[in-house]
Amino acid sequence: MDMKMIGALFTLFSGEADVSGYLPLLSLAAAEVRRALQDGADETDVRLCYLAAAVANLRYQEIWGIRGGALAVYAGNVASAPDEVKGSLAERLVSAYRGICAELLRDETFFFIGTGGCDAGADQ
Repeated sequence: MDMKMIGALFTLFSGEADVSGYLPLLSLAAAEVRRALQDGADETDVRLCYLAAAVANLRYQEIWGIRGGALAVYAGNVASAPDEVKGSLAERLVSAYRGICAELLRDETFFFIGTGGCDAGADQ
């Protein structure tokens, strides 16, 4: 993954003009995406940069929410969306890019299938 592109996309998503203070966050997001890759998936696919930047933005929004909801200032304007709205939008962005990258990512869906006929504990 191209860390410069991830940084540029993070700037677009978050509104932060200077990403230098967020390099550990970007690296962590890229590592999270790498861990989710299927064996043999092309790590240089540009879609993964978008996903990593979206994950970094989600973590960024979570950090700001934990800090007490300080509003980011971008180009002289104060963001007006409440923190829970920003977090929800960030989650939806990650979900959308996970969908776009689905063929590159492992399917981590897990579900139980019940089969009838188990009487254990039926008398209780």
